[in-house]
Amino acid sequence: MELTIDHCDDLITLPSCICEIHLLKNLSITNCHSLCQLPTDLDKLKSLQILRLYACPALQTLPAGICELLCLKYLDISQCVNLRCLPIGIGKLANLEKIDMRECSKIRRLPKSATTLHSLRRVVCDEEMSGLWRDAEKGLPDLLVQVAEKHFDLDWLDE
Repeated sequence: MELTIDHCDDLITLPSCICEIHLLKNLSITNCHSLCQLPTDLDKLKSLQILRLYACPALQTLPAGICELLCLKYLDISQCVNLRCLPIGIGKLANLEKIDMRECSKIRRLPKSATTLHSLRRVVCDEEMSGLWRDAEKGLPDLLVQVAEKHFDLDWLDE
């Protein structure tokens, strides 16, 4: 039901066979710095509720099939610094409640369908991205746009 892949530096593409795990509810791929492609048949993961693609800087696009994950409640694409856009059909994600997209500075606009995400309650993003979501907020009255504070930490100096 859960699959976590973390710090897998040699992972370039996610194997398509993962999409055969039909009962998978939580897919977490974090700190995989070489990951540049997700399977096009990701839409086979019909039970998926959480998709975390945190800190995968080589990832530039999300497959359109992501928009067919009708059970998806949480999408984390934070620190995917080269991600250029959200899929056009993202509005199909009728159960999506939260998107975390901090440090996605290459995304310059939202797809029009984003305004139809009526279950969306919270978006966490940077100041630059918040303006785009504030426009979408007009059609989504329950949406809270949370601007992430930039956190610079020097704790590593003590080690």
